[in-house]
Parts: sequence; C-alpha cells; structure tokens
Amino acid sequence: MANHEKHVIVTGASSGIGRATAVALAGQGYNVHLIGRNAERLANVQTETRRKGVQSTTYQLELTDKTAVQQVFDEIYATTGRIDGLVNAAGIFYTTNVLDYEDPSWKEIMDVNFYGTLYPSLALLPKLIAQGFGSIVNVTSVDAFDGISNYDAYAASKGAVTSLTKTLALEGAAKNVRVNAVVPGITDTEMTHERLLENIEKYRKKVPMQRAAQAAEVAKPIAFLISDDSSYITGQSLHVNGGWRLA
Repeated sequence: MANHEKHVIVTGASSGIGRATAVALAGQGYNVHLIGRNAERLANVQTETRRKGVQSTTYQLELTDKTAVQQVFDEIYATTGRIDGLVNAAGIFYTTNVLDYEDPSWKEIMDVNFYGTLYPSLALLPKLIAQGFGSIVNVTSVDAFDGISNYDAYAASKGAVTSLTKTLALEGAAKNVRVNAVVPGITDTEMTHERLLENIEKYRKKVPMQRAAQAAEVAKPIAFLISDDSSYITGQSLHVNGGWRLA
C-alpha cells in the first residue's frame, strides 16, 4: 500500500532557522526527520514538532561524513518509502580573513556549509528522481551575493551553495524534482545574536525594514518552496532580507 504521508528531512534542525523550519513544516502536517549535532537540542525540537501531531525522528550526524550521511538517508527512505523534501539549513559562521587562507577555519566552514549541503543532496536526489517528485531547499545568505569583510570563507561557502542549487535544479527538473534556495539577510538566531547586538545600528541603516528577521519569518518561505504551492519554481534564490539589497 502506498504511503501518502508526507516526510521532510531538515538538517541543522537543532537550532535557528532549521529548528523554526522543522516546527513550521510539522505544523503543516509533514512528518519531520531532524538532523543535527546536539542530541539534547534535537530531542527538544522533536518534542515541539510532535505536539503538532506528526511523526518526528532525530539523527545525530556529522554532515561532513559522506558515508554516514548516505547511510542515514538510506535508513530514513527505507523506513518511510518516500521523501517529499529536504531542507539544508546546517551551517557555521566564523570570522576569517581572505588573505589568511591557511586558517583551519576556512576548511571547516567550507566542509560544513558546502559539503554539508552537497552530501545530503547527493544522498537524496537519486531517490527523488526515481519517485518522480520532491523539493530541496538550501539556506544561503545575502553575503553570497554582496560579499562581506572578515567573513570571507562564509560568503564563499554560501556562494558555492548558490551555484550548486542551480546545478541540482537542472539535474532534477525533468523528473519533477525542484531545487531552490532561500537567502536570509540578518536573522536573529543563536549563531548571529551576538554579532547582531554589536552591529545593531549598522544593520538598521542597511535594512529598510530596520530590524532583523526572526527565524520563523525565514521558515515560512522555506515551507512554501517545499510545498506543492511552488510546483513551477526551481533553480531560484528567494531573498528574505527586509529589503537589504534595496538600501
């Protein structure tokens, strides 16, 4: 008997935009499969999503381990029989200097932000193509488009994800598999809160709406791109930034 329940995998689900997205998707009736590093935080998100009346499972996983990612995704698919979507929300954010390219932070940022998006996408894309439907949404950043001093590696990693989004979209389009990106501006999360407070006046001048986004405000567009409401949208980068690039 066919499984008509909807299932979505969310990476980076233990905090920030990933957590908010998992909760939003659960509220729309998706069973959510939560992937992250912190088991305690994942358990809290699992409880929150189950309150929405859906199934919720957790997987403590290093997304930079290609073999482990493939094994977990195979396990999820074998259990569910279908996956409707993948949200690649995992990411890290450090200060780096482009001239200091031997700084180990460069490799860590690229590994987590780029390969931590590539490996889950590659693990799932053939399954989505075989089943004939599915949606992948990658979380990038305005820094991928505008550049940013002292966060060179972060901007480069998100630029790579932006290009990857378009390439994967071409791979899946003929089989009804869509791949898009959501591009947040400054968003108040655990990862960015300190930086936000230190630069609040600068951001108010940069953002026409004069405030940071809340994670839930980014989660809603992600949920839209996962859903069938966006059935003819692929290869796009949807900016969710309060008018950042207008200023």
